[in-house]
Amino acid sequence: MEALGIKGLVAAVVTPMDLDGELNLGLVPRIAAHLEGIGISGVYIAGSTGEGMSLTDDERRAVAEAYVESCRGKMHTVVQVGHNSMKAAAALAAHAEAIGVDAISATPTGYFQADGERGLVGAMAAIVEAAPKTPFYYYHIPKLSGTNMNPMRFTELAMNELPTFCGIKYSDGGTVHNLPLLQKIAPELEFLSGSDEGYLQSLAIGYQGAVGSTYNYAAPLYHKVREAFEGGDMPEARLWQGRAMEMIEAMLASCGRASLKAMMAMVGIDCGPSRRPVEPATPEQFANLRTSLEQMGWFAWMNMDGAGA
Repeated sequence: MEALGIKGLVAAVVTPMDLDGELNLGLVPRIAAHLEGIGISGVYIAGSTGEGMSLTDDERRAVAEAYVESCRGKMHTVVQVGHNSMKAAAALAAHAEAIGVDAISATPTGYFQADGERGLVGAMAAIVEAAPKTPFYYYHIPKLSGTNMNPMRFTELAMNELPTFCGIKYSDGGTVHNLPLLQKIAPELEFLSGSDEGYLQSLAIGYQGAVGSTYNYAAPLYHKVREAFEGGDMPEARLWQGRAMEMIEAMLASCGRASLKAMMAMVGIDCGPSRRPVEPATPEQFANLRTSLEQMGWFAWMNMDGAGA
């Protein structure tokens, strides 16, 4: 099975909610139009940014349906189906295939963990078997999943035992440099960088596609990083990557993980609060975030106030 061949930025999309914490999927077409307008190549649905692990299975299906319908024919769609129940994960995978998603992806289980790389391949087999016509990308994110397998060994096994295995969403910034080793093992597979903070590094190593949360609202910064890098202007590339880092630092310092969703309001799409256990941002935290963004010139960088860079 062929990989999607993603070039550029894939937004790990948020799940919009109302003030009561219920799904507000009426916003999804607006989010999709916004993402298309800022040059996003695809959407990654119900992942970490999309609070997939905090949603019920019915909610995950509803979110997948809303995004796939709004993005069909415009951007690649990838649905994250990882679950502590492999039976439930398989059901989510089958549903994703039935609604016409371009690819599925999955984190490993986080409570009872697989026994080594071979056990992880065995667990992922349930997902692959449930969606036999859909490309599958493993989601390597040890910081959140708690599963720190050797990705090279996993790839060696998976490419021979999982018929739809097409690559890895690689969200481990500390070892993102593994790309040449992974490509040597499986040159036909696709590896997507999952570190916004390391976007310039990922380009230098050779990643073609990247999946990240901040691409939802700051894609112009990262487009400038890539344009400068591809044009051979490393000082300019470092400038824009540095600005992305300044933004991320302000986000985490003000609202913590809730900022990944709070930032959507900065581009005019209020997607509601985060769902606990992620603590929602308070009005004071949100105000502090906006002040920090204004002081650094973020709105000018985004060309949102009529000013240039």
